[in-house]
Amino acid sequence: MIRTHIVTGFLGVGKTTAILHLLQQKPEGEKWAILVNEFGEVGVDGAILQAASAGDGSVVSKEIPGGCLCCVSGLPFQMGLNLLISKEKPDVLIIEPTGLGHPRNILETLRSDHYRDILQLGASICLVDPRHLSDPRYRQHETFIDQLQLADVLVANKTDLASDDDQQAFADYVAQATPPKAATGWLEQGQLDIRWLDFPAESQRLALHPHAHAQHQRQSLDSQPALAADEALRCLTNQGQGHFSLGWLVQGKTLFSLTRLRDWLSSLSVERAKGLVNTTQGTYVINMRDGVLTEMPTRALEESRLELIATEPLEQQQRQQELLACVEHH
Repeated sequence: MIRTHIVTGFLGVGKTTAILHLLQQKPEGEKWAILVNEFGEVGVDGAILQAASAGDGSVVSKEIPGGCLCCVSGLPFQMGLNLLISKEKPDVLIIEPTGLGHPRNILETLRSDHYRDILQLGASICLVDPRHLSDPRYRQHETFIDQLQLADVLVANKTDLASDDDQQAFADYVAQATPPKAATGWLEQGQLDIRWLDFPAESQRLALHPHAHAQHQRQSLDSQPALAADEALRCLTNQGQGHFSLGWLVQGKTLFSLTRLRDWLSSLSVERAKGLVNTTQGTYVINMRDGVLTEMPTRALEESRLELIATEPLEQQQRQQELLACVEHH
């Protein structure tokens, strides 16, 4: 039986970072597989996980970009899941849906007869930024609500940015949760403790919170995209759930100015920006949420990946010109 867990949470809450922390605690001798889905088409999160596990055969990852694992048809999810199971035969499977994804259909699929003798469903974990519990934009968002309600373990992340009122809002939510949460946590920088995976899953949550889930406009059956040998740049877009994504793949030999990239991203009014970018100062994982930009060095990449997510359509030509203005020319 493959122990299986879902790690959910809204856009930019730190799911990928939390999974990286879990991987650092992986018991020696176990093989783990990560199935990750992104709202956008570029495949940034999957590339981050691949870069972190490069050379480690005990960790494998597969990405399904440009859709939602939990949409009603569920075909990309089942294809990716079946491939990981049959090819990799992992001991533990971690599923990271898009931040705009409703976990209900994933949970129902994992509990279906087809997987009953294959998967052992463990605790589903939801990360939440406690500041969002007092924000009507989140409290009224169906996906945000259901991610919290369907989680067995609820973990407040980015708590270094939270106020006493935010902490009280989290405590109040936990106290009112039905069924009660198996566990809750309060942490910084996604430092998820592997022991939270030991808590059981509660099937009654599905019965008590029967919200529907809207279909995304499209679902991609493609794996992580890659540039052709003669391509210098490719622009990819997606939309759904009231959000729009605009992203780029850029050939690896193109180097960006890290300073200009910082200035440009900080000037944008977007919900989220993320990427893996080759710069003249090295290769960096870049992440921006709520106007806060963070960077982390990583290994050199064959191509750079950058993506913007917003609640309004993004002007493709203008944003691409601004991105290219960040390229360092020799």
